[in-house]
Amino acid sequence: MESANLNTDTPKPCAGGCGFFGSAPLDFYCSVCFKKNIGEEEFKRRTQSIKKVDSESLQENISVEEEKKSSVDEQDTAIAKTDILAQTVCKTETEVAATASCEEPVQKKPATNRCYTCKKKVGLTGFHCRCDNVFCSAHRYSDKHDCSFDYKAAGREQLAKANPTVAAAKIEKI
Repeated sequence: MESANLNTDTPKPCAGGCGFFGSAPLDFYCSVCFKKNIGEEEFKRRTQSIKKVDSESLQENISVEEEKKSSVDEQDTAIAKTDILAQTVCKTETEVAATASCEEPVQKKPATNRCYTCKKKVGLTGFHCRCDNVFCSAHRYSDKHDCSFDYKAAGREQLAKANPTVAAAKIEKI
């Protein structure tokens, strides 16, 4: 009977009476009450011993799993490690080259939340135009704010990319 009552799997209320659940390694105190009653140093010592027991059982599980792996898995991991190493070397070389060639940091345009034309606050309801400005609902169309973006040229370029011209071979006359 008593062995069933001492089962550590079922949560027991804190011995300090705070309403939380206590744990067996801390004499059925919660962490706060244990620190108050026993002391900070004892709390650290007991929690470290719990962590050591957990890490030992984890290492045993890992060693069993490692024995099950075959040599093929080891070769795959070795190849993957060399690939990752080669990628990191390439990345660091390109980063060094990029920082050497780019001396001035690029200044990012601060986010505006006012209409470019009437200076009215637009917040999240503002409309971003292709001329890189923000406008209110009254000035959002290109004819209302004298947009500097050339829509005709952009449309022509888009059509040219989407529909390449096919030139037929010239016929030689006899």
